[in-house]
Amino acid sequence: MDNRTIDITSEGNQALKQAVELVWPNAPGGKVTHYLIESFRKKTEYFQNDKKEVTHHFTDLVKDKEGVETLILLWHEEGGAAPLPFPLDVRGAVEFISNWLRVVDYGRQPSHDGDNEKGWRVFNEAWGHVAHMHYAVLAVQPAWAMYGK
Repeated sequence: MDNRTIDITSEGNQALKQAVELVWPNAPGGKVTHYLIESFRKKTEYFQNDKKEVTHHFTDLVKDKEGVETLILLWHEEGGAAPLPFPLDVRGAVEFISNWLRVVDYGRQPSHDGDNEKGWRVFNEAWGHVAHMHYAVLAVQPAWAMYGK
């Protein structure tokens, strides 16, 4: 299936495993072989008809050094992605992601009436791609899990 997409923000290793398993069929042969770490921000483009009415929009990731540090796992080399020392199956990918999340900068905690925990966002974009990378399986970003009172 070419258009499998997900966007899940949560916290905890069990939920991370479940999120990765949901998108894992995007990895041919059940393996990832490359990774890329870049900072991205969201960019939304709006398209109008002749009457200046918005007819549709697309939101994509664009590289931005001030953006959110993002780990992308790929099933083939693309866009300067580095090769992993060995292919990772879903279990290995979850462990790799978990270890990366332990060291990545989360930025300032959100200020709200409640508590925060270090969480994550697992996602891909249109057609299962990430940042226009056709061999991407998924992307991961650090995200604060917020618990309101």
